[in-house]
Amino acid sequence: MNMIKVNAVLAVFVLLFAAVVAFCAASDSDVTWRYDKVFKDKGLGQLSGMIATAGDDIWVVGNATRTVSYAGDESADDGFLLHYDGTRWQRRPMPTAFGDSVYEARFDAVDSGGFLLTASLEDLKAPRMARWDGMRWTALPKLPDGHQAADVKAFAADDIWVVDGQTGAYHWDGTRWTAMDLPVTVSALDGVASDDLWAVGYRNTNDVDTGREGEFTQPAAVHWDGRAWKLVRTPEYHFPAPAPSEPGASLTEVVALAKDDVRVYGEHTFNHGEEDNEPADEDIRLRWNGTRWTKLPNAKGACADRGHAVRDGEHGLLLSGSRYLTADGDCVKISHPRLPSTDGIKSSSQQSLWLNAIEPIPGTDKILGVGHVQVNQAGNPTGRSVIVSLKR
Repeated sequence: MNMIKVNAVLAVFVLLFAAVVAFCAASDSDVTWRYDKVFKDKGLGQLSGMIATAGDDIWVVGNATRTVSYAGDESADDGFLLHYDGTRWQRRPMPTAFGDSVYEARFDAVDSGGFLLTASLEDLKAPRMARWDGMRWTALPKLPDGHQAADVKAFAADDIWVVDGQTGAYHWDGTRWTAMDLPVTVSALDGVASDDLWAVGYRNTNDVDTGREGEFTQPAAVHWDGRAWKLVRTPEYHFPAPAPSEPGASLTEVVALAKDDVRVYGEHTFNHGEEDNEPADEDIRLRWNGTRWTKLPNAKGACADRGHAVRDGEHGLLLSGSRYLTADGDCVKISHPRLPSTDGIKSSSQQSLWLNAIEPIPGTDKILGVGHVQVNQAGNPTGRSVIVSLKR
């Protein structure tokens, strides 16, 4: 099962598949998250990523956490891996090249088999990458000049692409990295083949310092055809006059379903709070039909596809931690129980579930999510890392 990725610049951590789910009654739902595992260790780092190759081969990665006491003393908990073998969860060591203090960690499937683990180290610079082939980890060299890894697409062990959230693209051929300059800023990429790859982001138009009216950025998409990156025209977005303060439009996610069916998502927004009677932000949804990019209808309703969805094979789409769109078009609300009254937590406390990654488990009827429950009781915030599941 392929997972639709949430593409975010790793230097500024954004929760993967972040979906806050209010704990409320859900008598209209037959689909329910259930707690498979609740970690009582408050010092456990935040579960940030997950990948599954089978029901007995599931991996979860947790970021290191850093705590600063009132006295100014710092302490850190190490990053870690968890592996499920069909019977139980066990901690596994990080790849040797990573060390212990790992942040902003993520998994990416390798289309030919195995997967990649990418994470920033303690200085949050020069992320490291390693490939798991089912038996062992193989570390890749650092990206040239210490650049970040905003998004990754791996077709094979010797065909890996990375974009850095700026204007750089990098290709691993199994021996070395090759750096390429792009004409626009990009932070997300996806493709169906090694000669059919898209990277999306924005292009600068007006300089904010010039005082000229109009959008400062517009959506941008570049295409790799196996030989070169080429800028492909995309629709523009404009607020009606008078334009709000510092308007701009950009793309943040791309999902390649087929050569003639590529979806991109983004936002048309501005600097809020500067004026009265401001317009509403606009969701950007475009589709490549093999010839050109066209606008899709505006996304409306609880089950509107605004990107960041998890494709559940032929069954449907997980649009968030609280909504599932079936293949027949039914919008299903996902409910779940509260944490029980235990380990210092009262079930009556204010609780919210944040899912950082959601993954259908191949060969099963289960979908797993990882994240944490944020608890606020009597004004004292706390939380627990959790692994949750639901059955179709």
